[in-house]
Amino acid sequence: MKLEGMCMRALLIGIFRSLRSLLARSVVFILNAFPPSVGGVVRDIRYGRESSQQALDIVIPRGDPPFPVLVFVHGGGFHGKDKREYSYMVGRFAREGFVVFNINYRLAPRYKFPCAFQDVSRAIRWAYDNAGRYGGDGRRMFLAGDSTGAALTSMYAEAIQSRELMTSLSIEEGIPPEHLRGLLLFYGSYDIETVLETDFPMIEEVCHSYFGSDPQVYKARAEIASPIRHVTKSFPPALLISGEKDSLHSQSVAFERVLTEAGVPHRALLFSREEYPLAQHGHGFVSFPFLRCARIAMKEAYAFLDELR
Repeated sequence: MKLEGMCMRALLIGIFRSLRSLLARSVVFILNAFPPSVGGVVRDIRYGRESSQQALDIVIPRGDPPFPVLVFVHGGGFHGKDKREYSYMVGRFAREGFVVFNINYRLAPRYKFPCAFQDVSRAIRWAYDNAGRYGGDGRRMFLAGDSTGAALTSMYAEAIQSRELMTSLSIEEGIPPEHLRGLLLFYGSYDIETVLETDFPMIEEVCHSYFGSDPQVYKARAEIASPIRHVTKSFPPALLISGEKDSLHSQSVAFERVLTEAGVPHRALLFSREEYPLAQHGHGFVSFPFLRCARIAMKEAYAFLDELR
């Protein structure tokens, strides 16, 4: 009887968690269907010709231009997600007075390393070159991304300062580094080699599918594509946000330590279990604006951007 009771309790807990997750994702789906009211939205502008995935949306704020520019890069482990899943979030940045370029890029398994890095670079350059047409000031650029998007944007910030890195990532043309004002990095993966040691779901399958499964090839590409390996004091000011319940949290902790050692101006908002015992701050929590930790994170993000704009 005792064993049956324990099994029933575990079953009920599992059902409760599944329902809670389904409810949360349903709310986010509704939020993205009805994003904040802004000055205007231009959808599905092509910045490349190899794939329909090479497209971006432009979210224009109300008010008088010129506005600072923010390029947002979605996560998804190089394999999934879409800019439409961030319509609500980028709308909130537009409400803060930023022209937002919300980008898609080619995804694995069809498109492997370094396609995503190439596309992010192309999209950022397109935003820089065309910002003025939408009221943006390309001399005040910001990059933001979550998960893989944080890895891609931080890697780009390093590559534009190194011709060798640009060549290794097949990046043709970057923006002037002095026009990149800062980075918003939400729970990123910053070391492609050590990320395999985390217990993030299907991390080996995801990474090997994109970077290759041969150990020597993987190691060489991890050396190139890991932002933590290339930090210098010229890295732009950054805000790192992550929560201890996230399986990738150790990546943000390690990256913050390297930024500190390099003397890079930055902030780190790292939610601990002790400080926030009741908070749901696992991977992707910023997409759930009804969570207290998400509200705190976005408030800190707005303050960070406001100081540098």
